[in-house]
Amino acid sequence: MPGTEITTCRAEHCLPSLEGETKQEVISELIELFVASGAIDEAKAPELFGEILAREEEATTGIGKGIAMPHARGTDVVGETLIAVGLHQEGIDFESTDGAPVHVVFLIAAADPQEYLLVASRVAQIARDDVEMKALQRQTTPLRIHRFLNESWSSCGAS
Repeated sequence: MPGTEITTCRAEHCLPSLEGETKQEVISELIELFVASGAIDEAKAPELFGEILAREEEATTGIGKGIAMPHARGTDVVGETLIAVGLHQEGIDFESTDGAPVHVVFLIAAADPQEYLLVASRVAQIARDDVEMKALQRQTTPLRIHRFLNESWSSCGAS
């Protein structure tokens, strides 16, 4: 299907050990990965942060089962869909729908709302599979997280 093929994420946008203790701190950490890789200009980071927090105020993006998906969709801060993934060993309060602490955060910044929906469906594929979620949480390096996600989504036919 033309126009629906996107990369999952870049290895430099994967963080196996988030340090933040609040959702705001974790969101900031993940945005910093975009800045450090050159995917977004440092001057645009506060704008992206604000858009994501505004979305959080509408409703939590803690979707349950230890996963959060903070996002900015239809944003002009990015020229391509960007995905950052962070793992938090202890778990943080993300005001999730099921009340459980969040251990996996997928931060998505998408200019194209259709691409955001594709990424969200990919995240949902992993969320539905407890074995996949546990396997993702065991990844210990950015490259391993990146490879795991690419392999996982490819095996589901989501490329």
